[in-house]
Amino acid sequence: MTQPRTLSAPQEAILEAGISNPDPAAYTMVNAIIIDGVPAKALRQAATDTAARHDALHWILNLDDRYRISASAGPGPALIPVEETDLRSLEPADAIATVEAWMATQRAAAYDLWGSGPRIRFALFHLPETIAGPNTVCALTTHHLYTDEHALQLLWTEIVRCASTPRISAPTSPDLRYSRWAESSTSSAAATSARTAAEAVAQRCQAHETRPYPEYVERPPAAKGYGQQVRALSPVDTADVSARLSVGPAAVSLAAIAQAVAEQTGHRRIVLHMPMSLRRTAAEAGIVGCFVASALLPIRVEPTGDRLVQHCQQALDFASRHAHARPGLLSRSVGRPQISLAIEQPATTRRLGPVTWSSFAAPNAGPKHPLSLQLSASATGPGRLRASWTSATLTQEQASELLERTTDHLNRLTAKG
Repeated sequence: MTQPRTLSAPQEAILEAGISNPDPAAYTMVNAIIIDGVPAKALRQAATDTAARHDALHWILNLDDRYRISASAGPGPALIPVEETDLRSLEPADAIATVEAWMATQRAAAYDLWGSGPRIRFALFHLPETIAGPNTVCALTTHHLYTDEHALQLLWTEIVRCASTPRISAPTSPDLRYSRWAESSTSSAAATSARTAAEAVAQRCQAHETRPYPEYVERPPAAKGYGQQVRALSPVDTADVSARLSVGPAAVSLAAIAQAVAEQTGHRRIVLHMPMSLRRTAAEAGIVGCFVASALLPIRVEPTGDRLVQHCQQALDFASRHAHARPGLLSRSVGRPQISLAIEQPATTRRLGPVTWSSFAAPNAGPKHPLSLQLSASATGPGRLRASWTSATLTQEQASELLERTTDHLNRLTAKG
């Protein structure tokens, strides 16, 4: 017998967004790490045990005869399939290319949210061994409904810890914390707060342009329906400007993006989408599940320089406080902003005793909005700025110019002296 579950507010928003997105694979998630020094058997067992422990990774969606959606979970741990591929006979570069091709294929495939099969799948790719011992890519495929980027890192850390430490007791009971949080996120009190937040956001967005780029409806669609460009970034150190202005690094990146868009479009007041976590406590920071909301960021790109960076920090603070705003009310009162911006952390190598692991480069994806931007920057290593857009939004030349403008502004804002 299955047990009922309550979909959280972020899950309901993702379902609504997924239905209206023209790309059926828009919310398919593929993520992987490269692990040195862990035997395959231990890694396989750790992956299945860890995934089975988290109740939120196994919810099945149900649709009744009135087209109402509900969720349920089985009474016991679900079986987690693990696919294994031996690439140890290949040259290292060829082995990595094989993994990249597999990830790209998985990322482009629509995820069946309505099936009864496992909600998460693992794949192990055994690479040529290194001096540290076994070298393995551990990859997973799931849907954004079940996890967010922060939760993925929680899963990887737990998997590595379990694989590195022999099990000395029976598996722990299922983690039901996300289920309890989901119920609280859709309570009557939460709904009232979400309406109030939506009203505040709508008021702040007045006189701001949600679609600064005109649609080129006469342009024939591209082969895949969207374009994309990636620009490598040299190390970007935001420490000095962050300390001097008492702002976070995200404010500096946001200022560079906003200035570039304003210069290119002529609109000085714009609204951006930005993913923000609804995790608010230390306890919630340790829960696997989807806590991400798409917050609206109204930005006034005047004046520029330091004052723009400070304004962007204020906008981020406002958006964070109101990230729980009800999406439906916002779409009716504000509209759907054309541009989304995700500021991501660059991949870093992590260590647990003798075991090291690092994130594997994620495959490029199509846009969830007419123009999707992803920016990652580091003071010590390379970063990247990626744009993907629908064929009616930008040209290749406009996209290249936007990335160039953004890079220039990022360098100016972080220049020392």
